[in-house]
Amino acid sequence: MELTGKKELLKHLPDRPKFILKIYLLQVLLITIVTVIVLFLIDLLPRFLPSFGWLTSLEPYIPLIGSFFSILGGLTIVHVVWRKRDKLIAKDKRTAFQKSVKYTFTGIPLAMGGIIHGFLPVSWLASRIFSFSVPQNSLTSLFETSIGRIIASAVGNPNYKDMIPRIIFSILFLILAWVNMLRSVFVFGIDNSAMLYVYYPEESKIVDNKIYSIVRHPLYVSVYLLSLSILISNFSIFSIGIITIFTACFSYHIFGIEEKELIVRFGDGYREYRKTTPALIIHPKNWGKFLKFLIGRDF
Repeated sequence: MELTGKKELLKHLPDRPKFILKIYLLQVLLITIVTVIVLFLIDLLPRFLPSFGWLTSLEPYIPLIGSFFSILGGLTIVHVVWRKRDKLIAKDKRTAFQKSVKYTFTGIPLAMGGIIHGFLPVSWLASRIFSFSVPQNSLTSLFETSIGRIIASAVGNPNYKDMIPRIIFSILFLILAWVNMLRSVFVFGIDNSAMLYVYYPEESKIVDNKIYSIVRHPLYVSVYLLSLSILISNFSIFSIGIITIFTACFSYHIFGIEEKELIVRFGDGYREYRKTTPALIIHPKNWGKFLKFLIGRDF
């Protein structure tokens, strides 16, 4: 089965080979992996260079700083799609999207790498890969420890363990995130996912799917489900901080950039739609409908 919207997308990449989507997919994968690896190595700089006292002082905050710049940098690159739109269209509308799509497939994986960074059990990996037994700064251990264990120790229960339930719920939300993402791409099309109609709104088609009656941005729900998975997997000060950074940056992207575009495109109708339908949080009464969407059933 051919990916929905593939023909429409390739039509607007006139000077690219037909296999360009595979190249873009590989690019996304590589940038995400490299970003996560680089952030992990930056996290370990105080352990590689223990003689630099200022690095030791910064150690507890380095993961948050790294994710912040990765997420903010990635979304800033994606915003170029909007900033250069009018200029590129004025120069040559036929190739305008073709020249901007590189920002989408570079910025998104860079931001995603910063988010996935929250999954990393830094000290655990450091001890097994580089034999670093302990962090240079004791505050780092506190930031990496799950909130549940911190509270349990504070009330006199040092044997408290919450790893298994955290892993179970983290995997559950991770599965929901991937299923929703794949389902959304196939239902709404790779052309919509790649923001093709930011450049060619006159070619956009209304996708009549009931999921839009319960949430305005079904594809972006995947990203927030992934965030929940990351948050639960560690449930530490690190993971809470990284997800807070992501939520602030990505929410600005949605409400400060994309929704402004949709209001311009659809006018008062979209303003009224915003009043009745949440952007990302699915009301508990609609969870059953959301699950039906995930498995391809009507509701």
